[in-house]
Amino acid sequence: MLESAFYQRRHDMKFLFLTSAAVIAATVLTGCAAPSSSARAAGPYKVLSSAKQDAAVAQCIQVTWQNEAMFGTSTDVFLHDLSGGGFTVFTTESTYFADVRGKGPTTAVEFYAPQGDAQAALRSAAIATCL
Repeated sequence: MLESAFYQRRHDMKFLFLTSAAVIAATVLTGCAAPSSSARAAGPYKVLSSAKQDAAVAQCIQVTWQNEAMFGTSTDVFLHDLSGGGFTVFTTESTYFADVRGKGPTTAVEFYAPQGDAQAALRSAAIATCL
């Protein structure tokens, strides 16, 4: 009986630990999910263009947006391939994101940000340094 109670308690603790780990992992992964089509529905905050290759522009935006001095400690920035070519650079929870696509000899950058957001202009200026 004593062994059975000990085993059950140990089993319950293991289950609790694994369940907690799964919930935490799901929460973390939700924060780094690429933006959905519905996030693009309202249209971009700003559209810019460059003569540089799309990969170079996207990588530059990613590095620039990770600047803690400019954007604070919440600087997780991700880079994903777009279906049909190009890249999406986005922050945690996809608050800010930029679709970077090569179009002939130029690269188009569509920058999305919440309307009236204080950091939108700063992030847009950071993109401009990569063009």
